Amino acid sequence: MTTERYTRFQPCYVLRDNDIPCVIWGEDAVGYYGVPTVVFTFYILVPDIDKAANILIQRGWHLEDNAQSQFGNHPLSSAHRRLMPPIDMTENIRIQPSRGPPPPPSKLPPGPTMTILLPATEWHFTFPSVLEGFFPPLPALLDALIDRLLDNDPLANENWSHLAILIAYLYSYVPALKEKSFAEYLKYEHRQYHYDSLSGMRTGTLPFVRHQRKVRDALRDGNHRLCDCSANQDDESLFTAKVEERLRALHASPCSPDEYEIEKLRQEEYERDYSD
Repeated sequence: MTTERYTRFQPCYVLRDNDIPCVIWGEDAVGYYGVPTVVFTFYILVPDIDKAANILIQRGWHLEDNAQSQFGNHPLSSAHRRLMPPIDMTENIRIQPSRGPPPPPSKLPPGPTMTILLPATEWHFTFPSVLEGFFPPLPALLDALIDRLLDNDPLANENWSHLAILIAYLYSYVPALKEKSFAEYLKYEHRQYHYDSLSGMRTGTLPFVRHQRKVRDALRDGNHRLCDCSANQDDESLFTAKVEERLRALHASPCSPDEYEIEKLRQEEYERDYSD
């Protein structure tokens, strides 16, 4: 394990050594499962953000103004604590490879960085009785992200687009999520989300998120039966392939590549004749 990797994850070591459960969140978490994303701020879920922050402060971290916090490219207004690492945290580090989390897929992961502590309950994550390492299990990660995404109407959720992107990345890059049977590992109320994500719907859009909120609520109320697809495939707000095809046709070249080359040669011959 390189010093850079160790220093990025050092808050987790400090918290664990002080009996504070924690899991890595955000880009680092999806990166662990194979999503080729870059990482910026280091997000951690903990049971109590104030208790965890106090532990880190005792080890040299210092609180920063929450007004500057972001989740993705949007302000983070929900409960959190934002801390900067000690300036000399890369010095005199005792490396413990056997206890460390696997590194994200980045070839050159960054070193010490801004750390944001998030309350696990608000992000719908329940700590298991035994948690190996610092990364959440894939089903728990997906369940929590979906729950957070569907908490409120997207227009009332400033982070909905980034949450939708993280979920879409998981479905794009994690082979296990391409299997219909993975639904068995998810909460019952999220299984239709999984089926719909595999059905050809355009995920991550405002219509999709609003549709999934209605379906999730119907499942909770017992008013929906799980199926391969919860929407009519003629609904172009959810199935956008035909719309995209029409748009491509509008901007398509008026002639084929062969016709273009023939016309180009004719134009060149005309210009030569005209110049003579």
